[in-house]
Parts: sequence; structure tokens; C-alpha cells
Amino acid sequence: MEPTRLGPNDIPAGDPGFMVVIEVDHPLSDLTPQRRTELRRSVDMESAHVEESAFGNARVVFHTAHCGWWDAGRLALRTEENVRLTWPTVGIEICRADVWSDEPFFDHEPYGLGELPEWCLRSDPRRNSTVIVEVEPEGEVPPRLRDSDLVSVMYTRRDARTSRSSIGRSQMIVEQHFHPASAAMSTAKSAYAIGKNRSITRIRSVRSDVYRAEIAHRVTTDSLSAMPHIPEWHYNLDDEGYRYVVVTDLRVRLEGWSVESVDADETVTRSDFTFGAIWADQSGRMNSTDDGWAKDAWEAPVEPGSLVRAFIVDGRRLEVDQWDSLAAWMIESLYDKPVGFIVEVGPSDYVADSTDDAPVVCSQVVVLTDGVFMLRRSRTELGHLLLADYSSSGLPLDEWQNDGHFEDCTDGYLFTKDIRLVARSCIAWIRVNAGVNTTGNIGCSYRFADELPRSS
Repeated sequence: MEPTRLGPNDIPAGDPGFMVVIEVDHPLSDLTPQRRTELRRSVDMESAHVEESAFGNARVVFHTAHCGWWDAGRLALRTEENVRLTWPTVGIEICRADVWSDEPFFDHEPYGLGELPEWCLRSDPRRNSTVIVEVEPEGEVPPRLRDSDLVSVMYTRRDARTSRSSIGRSQMIVEQHFHPASAAMSTAKSAYAIGKNRSITRIRSVRSDVYRAEIAHRVTTDSLSAMPHIPEWHYNLDDEGYRYVVVTDLRVRLEGWSVESVDADETVTRSDFTFGAIWADQSGRMNSTDDGWAKDAWEAPVEPGSLVRAFIVDGRRLEVDQWDSLAAWMIESLYDKPVGFIVEVGPSDYVADSTDDAPVVCSQVVVLTDGVFMLRRSRTELGHLLLADYSSSGLPLDEWQNDGHFEDCTDGYLFTKDIRLVARSCIAWIRVNAGVNTTGNIGCSYRFADELPRSS
């Protein structure tokens, strides 16, 4: 028998389960891999992963199976309470899993912030919360609780307003004086009344300043829709060696977009974006090799060794900065390399000569243990270090060192786990200080660590 969609304890049709989301008051980009791991472990759920919210904060997400929205909400409140012991929280959310797979970012008030209660205009939004209850659209047979009547379940109707997502789901939006968790509990009775008559797809309680910033960002983005811009992207390789350009920001829609790339022989290819999936490991780095947790993404195939030259949409050509493309290629080249791997970058026309002491701007990247890279910059040729070991234990991370520890390293060195920082710093160093004008004037060489012929 098909499970019903109605009732707080009833399982939605198809038993998709619910996603539970806790958003913290820290930008994801500011969290080190270790801190991301600590946030993930704070929920004590094996399936949990950490990702970026629409506002740019870190949020921890996990799936809970075989439940209705009421049980999912109770679990979310308990989880938020545990997370709040060590992290400042700004949002708590449950969402039906089948809806989440298509809409991981909440589609709220698409035409801008609605009319707020008078008290909101005098109150600090950081001390208040906004609660959104979303339901499935009305069917052919009108439900007992119509869209226009959703706010009727509220005791203080002046604090509530209605809205509709871009695909037609009705929403009741309530302003509350409390922290997001308390605001969610305060709205539970009204949600219960709604849930007896309508199928609830999502409930979200978020600090009001964060909610309003999301609205402002969406309105600004929509106003610029006539002027498309290149989203953040990177390269990925899958298990079979196929290569893709990948965009993981699901706030952009790339239907009808294509990407143009060119290889070393100046052969130009163009391919279309489709919706697919990649994976993210615990450090947040993306891959297409089933390492970590799955993440929705837009992807377009490109030839091995080629560089992206432009994004194309509606006949418009959006040129990709050649240096950004080269940095993306270097990020790809450094991903998942073994300990001892070395990449050296410098002018393409430079030829090493032991009798020539002419200066040469160059950089060198060495892969150490535990995901740490060492980047060295110099104005003289860099040699291959005879390291006693490749351990990263005890090394100062993310701080440029200029102590002259390496004789051949004239302009400092850095230890970091940030693969993007390594690639971009390496390229920028050569570009600015070697006076090169095009990416074709930069050369690159690499080698793997030698291995001894051990017997099995």
C-alpha cells in the first residue's frame, strides 16, 4: 500500500527520507580540512558531509531514512543542540530527500524580500530568525488548506507572509524573536496544523540577517542574468581517464551552455554541459574517482591536455582568462599525486646549463605526506632536494618562510594543504617576475620519486 504524504508521523510517498542540515557561523572557505572533519564528526552520523551554504557558510548535511517530517525535525533539533556545543549555529533545516536532490539551495522569495512586520524594522536581525515551511503545490482537487490560507494557522498572523518557489511550491514565512532552534520549535505547532492537510517538503529556520543576505544575493544575481558570467570551475578526471570541466555551484544553471577548449596542436573542440555527479573527499577537494561523498555538478567533456578557452551561451562567447585556465590545469595535475612527486615551472625557453649563472625565475612543488605540499620560489635554478623523509609532521602550515633554510630558494617557501593556493601562487610568481606575456611562454616538467626494486 502506498504510504500517505500527510500527517506528521507518516512517511512520504516513495519513502525518500529527509535531509538534515545544520549551518554554522563560519565561511566554509575559512575552515581547514581538520576543522571540516571536526564539524562533520560533531553530528555523529556516518553519512554526514560538509559543504557550502547559499550564503557561503559551512553546513553539515546527512540523510535520515524511513521517517516523516516530524521525526526528521526532532532529529534535526537534537543534532543542532549537539553541534552548538562547539560551533555557533545560524540555521537548521529538514528537506525531503527527493526534493533536495534537485534543489539543494532553498528557492525562497524569488522576487525579493516580502513585507516584514513592523517590529522587524526596529530589531537587530542577528537576534531574530526566519522560519520557512514549504508544501507541495495544490493538486487538481483543492485541499482543505489552500495556499492563501497557510498563514491562518499562525496565532500572530502579522508575523507571517506567503511566498512561492520558482517551481510553484507554496511557502509560509514567519519572523521570530528567537535563535533558529527555538524559532523552529515555536513554529512547530503551526507546521503540525499545515502538515495535517498539506505535504510538507521542507522546513528551514535561519538567522534573519543570513536569510536577508541570501535574498539580496539572489535578487542581484537575477538582475545580472542578462549579463552571464563565467562560474567557478575546475578540471576533473574519472576512473577511465576521461576529462571534464566541472562546475559545482548549483546556484547557476548551465542548460544550453558549452565550453570550448584547445590542445597543444591548436585543435579546437566544443562540448555541452550536462548535469551529473562528482565526489568530494574529506578535505573538500573534488574528484571523479568515487573518493568521498557524491555531489551534484555540471560537467562538460574536454580532451586530455587541452586548456579551456571560452564558455558559450546563447551565442555569446565568454573568454576564459588564460592564466586561470593554466592554474586550473595545474590544480588538476597536482591532485592525488604520490608522496615525492615534483613539479617544476619556469620559462619555456630555459635550458639548464651548469656553466651558465644567468638568473631564472622558477618555482617547484613537492608532495609531502598527509596532503601537504611544499612550494619553493626562486630567481635561480632550483635543485632536487635530498630530503631525509617526506613527513609533514611539525611543519608550519600556510605561512611563508623566508629564513634561507634552502640555499637555492631565494624568495621563500610555503607548506600548505591548499592545492589551489599552490597552483595559483606558482603561476603568479612566474607570470609577474619572469615577465612572460602568454601561457605559451611557461614551461613545466615533473618527475615521480624513484622506487627501489623490492621483492614481494
